[in-house]
Amino acid sequence: MRALGIKYVQLGEWCLNLFLLNCLWFMFSLIGGFFLGIFPATVALFAVLRKLTMEPGEVRIFQLFWKTYKSEFIRGNILGYVWAIIGAALLIDVRVLHQVEMTFIHQALIIALYLLLVLYVFITFYLFPIFVHYNLRFLEYYKYAFILVIGRPIKTILLFASILLIYFLFSLIPGLIPVFGVSFIGFIMMKMTSSSLKKNNHSHIEEVESFS
Repeated sequence: MRALGIKYVQLGEWCLNLFLLNCLWFMFSLIGGFFLGIFPATVALFAVLRKLTMEPGEVRIFQLFWKTYKSEFIRGNILGYVWAIIGAALLIDVRVLHQVEMTFIHQALIIALYLLLVLYVFITFYLFPIFVHYNLRFLEYYKYAFILVIGRPIKTILLFASILLIYFLFSLIPGLIPVFGVSFIGFIMMKMTSSSLKKNNHSHIEEVESFS
C-alpha cells in the first residue's frame, strides 16, 4: 500500500508539472506573438522535460523555462523555421504534382515525396530533444536526427504509434488539449528518445543553468 501511495503521489506531481509546462508553453508562445514565440517556447518545454526525465530531482520549472526561452530565442526560431520551410516546400511540391497530368514519372515523384514527408515527420520527433541535449553545429542537429531515425527504426515507429494514440485520445477527450496537449506529447517524445541520447558535459541545459 505504501508503494502504491508513493506511485500515486509521483503521478500527481507529473500531472501537475505537465499542466504547468502546458500553460507556460501557451503563455510564452503568445508573448512572442506566437510566430516568434512558438519555437523558443517549444525548446524551453523540451529543456525542462529533459531535466525532469533524465536528471530526476528538484527542478525549478519556471526559472529553467524562462532562462532557456531567453537564451535560445534566436536559435530556436532559426531551427524551427528552417525546418518548417522545408516541410512547407515538400507539401507544396506534393500538391503541385497532384494537379499535373499523371504519368509514370509523376507517380514515382509523388511516392518519393510522400516517403520524404514520412522521413520529415520522423526526424521532427528527434529534432528538439537533440537540440536541448547536445551542443552541436547548427546543421548537425538535423543530421543527427536523421541518423537516429535510420539507426533506431523500431523505436521511431513506436514513437509514431504512441503519438497517434495520443491524437486519438485527444480526439475523444478534447478537454485534455488545453490541460496537457503540448506538454504530454513532448513528454512522450523526450521519454522515448532519451535512451538514444548519450549524456555529455555540453548540453544546453547545463549552459542555461550556469547563467546568473
